[in-house]
Amino acid sequence: MMARTLRVEVGPEGIDSVLEAYREDIRPIHHRSTGLRQHYVLVDREQGRIEFVGIWESDEALAEVAPELEPARARLWERFGQDPELAAYEVADVLR
Repeated sequence: MMARTLRVEVGPEGIDSVLEAYREDIRPIHHRSTGLRQHYVLVDREQGRIEFVGIWESDEALAEVAPELEPARARLWERFGQDPELAAYEVADVLR
């Protein structure tokens, strides 16, 4: 299993616009992705920060959806004038 994170600062006034655009453009892709186990969108409204956390079955599962997901992600951040970095981690432990 792997986790992919993306953190971005959009200012307090940008939070809802980014969330709306995410729900329209990216969430449908995530919904169709068979390899995505969980996806969280965390917000700090006071600081204007958003963190996206996706839990994927494997690198291969993410690679399967990447041809559709990555261009949509790039369009989303271009729309908001942002170029946030992605980070990927192996999930080493899970509490259930």
